[in-house]
Amino acid sequence: MGQLTCSPGCVARAQSAVAAALWHYTEAPVAKPYYVRGCVPDPDEPAVTVALWTGPAARDKMNLFLLVPLVSEGLPVPAEQVVVGLMRLGRGTHLFGSAGRRFDGKPVLNGGDLVRGKGRPCLCGGTAAEGEVRPEGFYFERPGELRRYP
Repeated sequence: MGQLTCSPGCVARAQSAVAAALWHYTEAPVAKPYYVRGCVPDPDEPAVTVALWTGPAARDKMNLFLLVPLVSEGLPVPAEQVVVGLMRLGRGTHLFGSAGRRFDGKPVLNGGDLVRGKGRPCLCGGTAAEGEVRPEGFYFERPGELRRYP
């Protein structure tokens, strides 16, 4: 993925910010025909697994799981850039390689190209107070069955 030159608390804040930004797209498509089904923080890397599905009206239900890094070229990727990257899915064909992982029993694709080169300098400057910063996320295992990730 990438190495963040910032504090570990910044990674947790970034994971929470992405989950919060994507929550809106559980009710509205982020890119036709995809709705967000989840945003789960990665416990080992500065990344999130974004779960997409084709929505309740789709004839053929389809799931897509993308591992999206939150570090690009040593800089943190802001939540807005993750959302914009996902919105580009509706503008054409994208080829994703395997991330070599599985989530909910299905293969996870590498979504790094969606945010490559989009990092910004960290606002905390590496001196943020750590305290108890924990990433947050969510995943709908089935419609109406929300699982939160603290």
